Amino acid sequence: MLIWIKQWQSRYYHFWDQLNVLRAGILGANDGIISVSGIVLGAVGADLSATTLLISGISGMIAGACSMAGGEYVSVSAQKDVQLSQLKLQLATEPADGHQAQTRLHAIDVLNPLHAAATSLIAFILGVLIPLAAISLSLPSWRLINTLMAMGVALTLNATVSARHTVVPVHKIIMRNILVGVATALMTYLMGIWLGNAG
Repeated sequence: MLIWIKQWQSRYYHFWDQLNVLRAGILGANDGIISVSGIVLGAVGADLSATTLLISGISGMIAGACSMAGGEYVSVSAQKDVQLSQLKLQLATEPADGHQAQTRLHAIDVLNPLHAAATSLIAFILGVLIPLAAISLSLPSWRLINTLMAMGVALTLNATVSARHTVVPVHKIIMRNILVGVATALMTYLMGIWLGNAG
């Protein structure tokens, strides 16, 4: 089974495609964690009902996941078009018949937009689950602190995974992620309080 998986990966996932999928996954998870945490904490600040919080969180999850996946598909498709154009120009200058050129073109590492889109979609949803579960299962008085803690845990896990593929110290990536998350949560929470009082 393991041999089959490795053969499948070597056939469908080339080096640059793997890097692109990794980037899409890390970005998707990070965006899911921060954006949906911000949405539900804004609702907490406005003192909305538990049902409204859950609907807001799930709606944000679906909209965000589809948006991220669509954005990745469009972005990587554009990169792929440029990549293929450059490869075809390069192959056209080499003395080879059409069949040989087409065979070489398929063998070259070309980006796959569907891989990036699917990874981003799944990663976004997985990133949302931890803070969404925290706010859904918490008592009203604990929703703020529990969601912030869940967001911190989720961002730490995502930073730890991404740090395995870089030379940057893991604590720097964790602090960077948490700083962005806390800043986002603070802004949406305060906005929720302001709009809630204004209403």
